[in-house]
Amino acid sequence: MTIPALDPFIDFIRSTRLSELFRNQVAWLWPLCESLHFVGLSLLIGAAGFFDLRLLGFMKGVPLRSAKRFVPWAMAGFAVNLLTGLIFFISQPQQYATNLAMWLKVLFLLVAGINAMLFETSYSDRLMALGPDAEMPFSAKVIGAVSLIAWFAVLYFGRMLPYLDPNPRSGV
Repeated sequence: MTIPALDPFIDFIRSTRLSELFRNQVAWLWPLCESLHFVGLSLLIGAAGFFDLRLLGFMKGVPLRSAKRFVPWAMAGFAVNLLTGLIFFISQPQQYATNLAMWLKVLFLLVAGINAMLFETSYSDRLMALGPDAEMPFSAKVIGAVSLIAWFAVLYFGRMLPYLDPNPRSGV
């Protein structure tokens, strides 16, 4: 998929000193970022997934407030992934800017973010007051399900990046 309107943007990013540095001068950066991206994803999916499963009604003996204590770990994982993802994008914008998987990944990141914001602004206080064995309301289950689906879609489309790349390279 080529998107001619993105060519000037891609050319601009590739021409920056930072892009050149990431691409040509720091050979260990890409493998380091790949490893950190995996660790960040593990933190994010592990912590958010635990909380989402509790919202869905699993692990009834665990108070929702206790499950929510893991959310800062998810946020730390997200921060690591945001930083490493930006490094990937800056170093190889042509690989990402026209890639359908990249845009679907971004779409599901937005869904996950909007879902989390909806939870925090509209449901958090009420749900945190529930006892550990209380039945989760339908709204909590929907929020948990949307979150799990969105994060696993982010994971899936991130993994599909090399396979849905419009500019394939040999050896992928």
